[in-house]
Amino acid sequence: MFSPTFFIDTFQETKRVITNKIITDPTLNKAAHNYIDAQTTFAKMLANNAMDVTKYSVDSISKVLFPQSVEVTKAARAKATKAEDSAEAQ
Repeated sequence: MFSPTFFIDTFQETKRVITNKIITDPTLNKAAHNYIDAQTTFAKMLANNAMDVTKYSVDSISKVLFPQSVEVTKAARAKATKAEDSAEAQ
C-alpha cells in the first residue's frame, strides 16, 4: 500500500487540485495538467528503476553471502558413498 507510487500519486493529485483552484483558464489548466502528468510518469519511472536496481543488488549480495546450494566435489561424493557402503556392511 505505501509504495513509492502511492506517494507519487498522492503528491501529484494534490498538485492537480491546487492547479484547478489557482489556474482558471482552461487552456493553461490543461497545459499544467499535461506537465504534471509528464512529471508523474518520470517520477514513477525513476522509482521503478530504483526498486529494480535495489532488488537486483540485494539478490546478488544475498547469493554471495548466503548461497543456497553447495556444490559437492567428486572426492566428497566418493567419500560419502564409501561411508554409506561401510555403514551398510556393519
